[in-house]
Amino acid sequence: MKVAVSGVTPVGCTTAALLADAGEDVFLTGRAEKIERVKGKNLTVRQVWDGQVISADVPISLYPPFVPDILIFADRVQDTLWAAEKLLPYAGDATVATIQYGTKTEQIVANVFPRDRIVTCVLTMGANCYVPGEVTLNFKGFMVVGRAYDAPGWREDRVLELMSNVFNTRRGDKIAHFNCTRLLLNLPYCVPGIIGEKVQKAFLDPDMAAVAVLLLKEGMDIIKKDVHIEALPDFDEDRLNELVSLPLPEAAAKFMQAVASLSQVPCEGPVLGSIERGELSEVDYQNGEMVNIAKAMGREAPFNSLMVRLVHEVEKSGRFIPKDEFLNYIKKM
Repeated sequence: MKVAVSGVTPVGCTTAALLADAGEDVFLTGRAEKIERVKGKNLTVRQVWDGQVISADVPISLYPPFVPDILIFADRVQDTLWAAEKLLPYAGDATVATIQYGTKTEQIVANVFPRDRIVTCVLTMGANCYVPGEVTLNFKGFMVVGRAYDAPGWREDRVLELMSNVFNTRRGDKIAHFNCTRLLLNLPYCVPGIIGEKVQKAFLDPDMAAVAVLLLKEGMDIIKKDVHIEALPDFDEDRLNELVSLPLPEAAAKFMQAVASLSQVPCEGPVLGSIERGELSEVDYQNGEMVNIAKAMGREAPFNSLMVRLVHEVEKSGRFIPKDEFLNYIKKM
């Protein structure tokens, strides 16, 4: 099967390398400046849990050398519209698969591609990518594949078959609800990006873990009004409900335990990773999206609004916010 992957990102590089290693005919594309940093070398994926290093010779350039059977968008959300517009003339009748952490990617792609060609993939993978094309895969996680729009079943089957070669994959009938679950679980990742610490170190601090719980609780209160959260294979609604219903110190302690078991090596998380690479983060499409959902319901999301503002402050100033200063913002809420 001919597969084009868009996005020189941790998800894009991992997906391309694993698919190529599984024997698929894979091509990777992305923004020119990132292509130049990857060109001429193999994509590598180091799996933390078993030490295996996968090295794949994947062709990389701005435009695909063939019409793909499947076109996978694994770009950062803010790059997705640009990528979709660039690739449309080269896509033929390709089935379009979006891999995302929140709720927006397939909506952006649907502004360019026909909706009946789009299949959504929700992934819980954890990866670091300090150098483009070189990924440390902390945990592979799970993937849920489904149709947010009216793509025929054979397109969904084609994506499910492909992704099952490299990820623990299952079908999800209510994919929009899985998207909301993934969005909720991403909310705490802004905290490491604000204070400038890796995920495990940040949330070993009970105060930082408490902020994470407050963000989850606020998100749950907003989402559950209109959406039944679908259980992801590695996290379900009951566990989340139990966490946010506990007294804050107890909930923070449980959150600390959960984060400590994420990986054997420190994780950046999506927000800190972008900031450390000198890029704008996806906070507007994570915590900011929760703010937008609340507004659409006539409600407010004050904690998530504050996180968006503080992340943008860090991005603009180039200065991480000390913990005591950060907690002062929280205490004023």
